[in-house]
Amino acid sequence: MSTIPPSGQRRLADMPMYRLYQAWSQSNPVFLRLCEGRFGITRREWRILACAVEGGIMSSAELAAAAKLDLPRTSRTLGALCEKGWLRRLHDSADRRVVRVQATAEGLARYQGLLPEVSRLNDLLVQDLSSAEVALLRDFLSRIEQRGRRMAEDNIVEEKASRREGGTRRARYA
Repeated sequence: MSTIPPSGQRRLADMPMYRLYQAWSQSNPVFLRLCEGRFGITRREWRILACAVEGGIMSSAELAAAAKLDLPRTSRTLGALCEKGWLRRLHDSADRRVVRVQATAEGLARYQGLLPEVSRLNDLLVQDLSSAEVALLRDFLSRIEQRGRRMAEDNIVEEKASRREGGTRRARYA
């Protein structure tokens, strides 16, 4: 049974976050098959590897910030990439607690093999747009990302999600 929202109220399909998610989810399977099927790397591993190659030697925290991931996910992914031999941990000679991360020659080769394919898929994704529209899209996405970051920093929704309680906090309505 479908119902129509009251006049003037937006529908889910009109909301930018939903549309961005839909655009991502429609193209995501293609990227997944490319990364995991052809190159044996998860999307998260690809992101960490690309950030490590493009950013040079950096700490785990710097790598997490560059990849826009939390430290535990970055640490797990970093461990997997080290096991595959694509990244290596470098210990500081003055302070053994300080660990830096660097791409190996094999990791660089994996990056260089995958990057042109990822670029090609991204080009295909926007092929129906003019170069001016692609530039506008990049600008719009940058502005949306900045606004989203400010919204998070401003803590505009104070409630915290509880992953231990089934993925979300259960709201109780009176």
